Amino acid sequence: MVDRLAEALDLPLRARNGLLLSAGFAPRFGQCSIDDGELSQAREALEFILKMHHPNPVIVLDRYWNIVMGNRAHDLLIRTLLPDSSLGGDLNSLDLVFLPGLLRERIRNWPEVATAVLRRLRRQMANSPDDEKMRALWDRVRNSPGVAELRSWPAWDRPAILVPLQIRLGERTLSWFSTLAVFGAAGDVTLEELVIESFYPADPGTREFVERLFEDKQPAGESTLFPGEISLSEIGAERNLTGFPCIDGRGIPERSQGSKKASPNQ
Repeated sequence: MVDRLAEALDLPLRARNGLLLSAGFAPRFGQCSIDDGELSQAREALEFILKMHHPNPVIVLDRYWNIVMGNRAHDLLIRTLLPDSSLGGDLNSLDLVFLPGLLRERIRNWPEVATAVLRRLRRQMANSPDDEKMRALWDRVRNSPGVAELRSWPAWDRPAILVPLQIRLGERTLSWFSTLAVFGAAGDVTLEELVIESFYPADPGTREFVERLFEDKQPAGESTLFPGEISLSEIGAERNLTGFPCIDGRGIPERSQGSKKASPNQ
């Protein structure tokens, strides 16, 4: 009967488990870590997706917006944008947008982007009224500098068809739009809550930047990109700079490469 009620209400798996517990039953759906063997097939699918989006950046977010996977393009882009930052393995997408000192100062249209992200987070909050960790995340974001002032921001009076992410890099502005994807028929709580966010160039200048970001053909010492930017050779193709699992353009997870050097033809 409880299962039928949950199905009729179209509840997510986490809420279904909570309903079963409230009724005195054991949870029905598992909640594995993305690194657990039970999710190995799903992880292989994610690695394939990351590979196929090269050279465009793509990340995998968990329920709390932590970046649990990312491809080489995203890893390299973050290092290019934040060359002086010491980034650990626990990158959170919300922190990158809202906390001072990371990407926030580089986001040219921050009020529009922050408003769009807040709306997305607010919808998630509405579906998770009893999640204390989600509430703490919401409070942290809501109390970030400048968020209170967004209530009077007129961006949504005449909403754009698509809000781009515009990032300053030297004298240039990189413009991106993103898409979100989820697994369509997940039977695990963690898997159902993963979100794949893919970023695509929104203008010709950003497309040119992406193409040149992965060129490594000029002699050492010469600029391969634009003034003030970093080349792939300066960063190192075999390093994982942000700490989370990275997938390179060949679809090889960082942890499986070890110390093997890429051949000149790769």
